[in-house]
Amino acid sequence: MKDWVQIECFMEAKEAQELVAFGAVHVAGKVVRDPNRVLRAGEEVRIYWPWMGVRRFYELDAARILYRDAWLFVYNKEAGIPTQPMPSDAYNNVFEATKRFLAREGVTQPYVGLHHRLDRETSGVLVMTVSPQANKALGRAFAEHRVEKTYLAWVLGIPNWDTKTIRVGIGREPGRYVVWPNRPGKFAETFVAVVYRGCGQSLVHAVPVTGRTHQIRLHLAHEGLPILGDRRYGGSQAAAAASRLLLHAWKLRLSHPVTNCELSLTASLPGDWPLPPDPAIPD
Repeated sequence: MKDWVQIECFMEAKEAQELVAFGAVHVAGKVVRDPNRVLRAGEEVRIYWPWMGVRRFYELDAARILYRDAWLFVYNKEAGIPTQPMPSDAYNNVFEATKRFLAREGVTQPYVGLHHRLDRETSGVLVMTVSPQANKALGRAFAEHRVEKTYLAWVLGIPNWDTKTIRVGIGREPGRYVVWPNRPGKFAETFVAVVYRGCGQSLVHAVPVTGRTHQIRLHLAHEGLPILGDRRYGGSQAAAAASRLLLHAWKLRLSHPVTNCELSLTASLPGDWPLPPDPAIPD
């Protein structure tokens, strides 16, 4: 497609404008928000059709804010909501919703920095910076593995061990990440502890020592313990065992990047999270 006129041959002008405003139209690899932007010869136009349409349905829930000050903003992310803008939807995500939340509070030109991400289906603790002053120290803390993250996951299967450290490299193949036990990949390490053993399913703590993409999901699946509801890595039986991915970023401990105070943040379990018969989940 060479220009907006040709785009509008396939849709109403209003629909085209809505897609542009929604952030679903990319020109030369970048989001374009101005429907009057003049295209240059040879520029590629891509339309990423939003799977839920151009409906603006997501805003932050103030009750889910776990911590905030002049430098940090910590949120208990809902399952099913992306952390950051998607190619087809630049509105309904935590990153953009946080900027809108701050703007409604009167912050001019609100700033939000992401230093880690949760998968769209994963719920729990998400820490963001709201001042560039905090970026360098927080980024270094994540890079040096000084931020302790504890996840809870329901898995298919019963481990024959109580604790285990999984060290298997992770690589990338077309369209997906994979574990590479016998090939050189990025080093990845996850500590896992069993919390509860049930009927063919178990509840585990998972502490990622490194921070590779999809690390916990890949490592548990590699151990023969796929996370329930994992439709990408879990196989058909685990995928069918839950309506969504049962992975929750439960706790996060870190040193404040500006004040150096120790922070321990806990995200309450989602309302649809299955509890074992003994609901106590040990620290």
